[in-house]
Amino acid sequence: MWYKIFIVLAALPGKSLSRPLKRAQSTGITYDAATFAQSSFDYVIVGGGTAGLVLAARLTEDSAVNVGVIEAGEPRFDEVDVNIPAYFGQALFNPLYDWAYQSVPQAALDGRSIGLNHGKMIGGSSALNLMVWQRGSQGDYDNWSQLGIDGGWDWAGLLPYFEKTENVTTGPLDTPYNFTARAGTGSGEGVSGPLPIGYNNFYSTIEGPYAQSLLSLGVPKNADPDSGDATGFFNSAASVDPQTGNRTYSGRNYLLPNTGRSNLAVLVGAQATKIQFAQNGGNVTATGVQFTASEVNYTVSAGKEVILSSGSLHTPQLLELSGIGDETRLSDLGIPVVIANSDVGENLQDHLTLISSFLLVDPDVPTINALFSNASLAATQEEQYITNHTGFFTYTPSAVSFHPLQQFWTDDELDTALAQLQIEIDQANVSTFINNQFQLQIDGIKQGQVAQMELFFLAGALGESSTQAVDISNFASRPFGRGSVHINTTDPLAPPQIDTAYLQFSFDKEVLVKGAQLARNLSQTAPLSSFISGPLSPSADVSDDEDFNNYIVENVGTEWHQVGTAPLGPFGEGGVVASDLIVYGTSNLRVVDASIIPMQIGSHIQATVYAIAEKAADIIKAAQ
Repeated sequence: MWYKIFIVLAALPGKSLSRPLKRAQSTGITYDAATFAQSSFDYVIVGGGTAGLVLAARLTEDSAVNVGVIEAGEPRFDEVDVNIPAYFGQALFNPLYDWAYQSVPQAALDGRSIGLNHGKMIGGSSALNLMVWQRGSQGDYDNWSQLGIDGGWDWAGLLPYFEKTENVTTGPLDTPYNFTARAGTGSGEGVSGPLPIGYNNFYSTIEGPYAQSLLSLGVPKNADPDSGDATGFFNSAASVDPQTGNRTYSGRNYLLPNTGRSNLAVLVGAQATKIQFAQNGGNVTATGVQFTASEVNYTVSAGKEVILSSGSLHTPQLLELSGIGDETRLSDLGIPVVIANSDVGENLQDHLTLISSFLLVDPDVPTINALFSNASLAATQEEQYITNHTGFFTYTPSAVSFHPLQQFWTDDELDTALAQLQIEIDQANVSTFINNQFQLQIDGIKQGQVAQMELFFLAGALGESSTQAVDISNFASRPFGRGSVHINTTDPLAPPQIDTAYLQFSFDKEVLVKGAQLARNLSQTAPLSSFISGPLSPSADVSDDEDFNNYIVENVGTEWHQVGTAPLGPFGEGGVVASDLIVYGTSNLRVVDASIIPMQIGSHIQATVYAIAEKAADIIKAAQ
């Protein structure tokens, strides 16, 4: 609905006429902050990333609903570092694409800080990530409902929204992994969603030997990891369009087809700084959002709702800047307390990463490093990419496996580690909400039905240039460390204080040690061993448990999967949002991003964030 300003037109003697004067209305992708601030929006979404653009596209399906999106980054639709799959990792820590934060110094890492990547562009982290596309196991999501969360936030409630997102093209039958059926043919795959999902058409000659060596250690194959069991070895899908050979992401596939809608505007180059509130009975009502663009401050009004889709690092920051958070923390900074909730910014969880790199015997094995250092290989593959959108430039890592710990730990090792973990949990004096999570995690470990460790093979070595090497990364998929994201200043443009709490519990380090030792063992197991000349990093000098422990302290990093800082859950017992995603104490402020995930999943989180956003769109529509 247009704001109405009446002006006198003219006149007959003794009479005046009036008519409504329409304010200018922003549409499409715009840099015009002044017009955007004066526009009339029903919903203002903070964050034009993975979830925010799903919401924008779905809510504006109703032509009577006006939506404005505030995004700090800019469009990068023509950037090769974003579009070409084999360029993954090239945009990391580039300030044009990435917030590139640093954690606070980590006590368990001898004071080392962790670099944390967070997409800063249209599409957010869906335009920055490694494009792995998968769901967690059923138990991952059903755990959420065990924390007092209703509203269908479980496997059955999310499954339709995974399917709604996807447009899956089945993979080739002829792969080096020797599955008997094409990948992506399971009964629960989506085939009509906005986001094309595909499988590799190019495989390096070393990926088959890697899979054979892994399977020889007793790891089972999983032909349908989207069925609710995401454990075992599988040929991973990717957010890549088989028709174009390019990355698919929320900016390109949810936003671009809909930029012609007159009821949708996305303001870029603007950073939200505060949510405005008005008292409304027992709750407060979000009335608008303050933001800054080109060093000018503006306010935009929201007729119905404000929705935060800024991700796990920014959403709690904006809540606290706006007066929602721990009462003492806010008061110490001179911020008026609007809603006291000490759980805002707590419960940060992230997947931990350790990369093991190995030198190759044969200089002609196709690797990402060779693609960028071998002019002949690059020319051949570029022609193939341009001509038919296939080949090495469309490559993403596809040899992925998830493991219960029983596959690589003896019963005695696991019992000893769990006993020590329980001692450390008791000493940590964690909240009831987090303790309940821990007990669900421990039960899952004992049952051996959900993933605790991931192995991830890359035909190439990240961080190397022309060196012929490959990476076997191992990830702690369900770590026990619980960190936080908070502000320590009222400056809205200052980075948040991020404590990742890496290796807070010794159990997480033991998982990483086992994974690194397993990667070393794999490199020495036929047939992969015939391709490997030796370890690159950690070096051969790293050999016993103490060596690996020290190496992990010096080198563990992020898998870019931060969740949990504004979680679903009961108020006063860990929760920041209710099952309808409305922030407790408000009538119309919602959070829709990875921060609502209360417990980490044993999976890459991209597909789950899309599903959350699709489900949220239906919740919001039903409330209109």
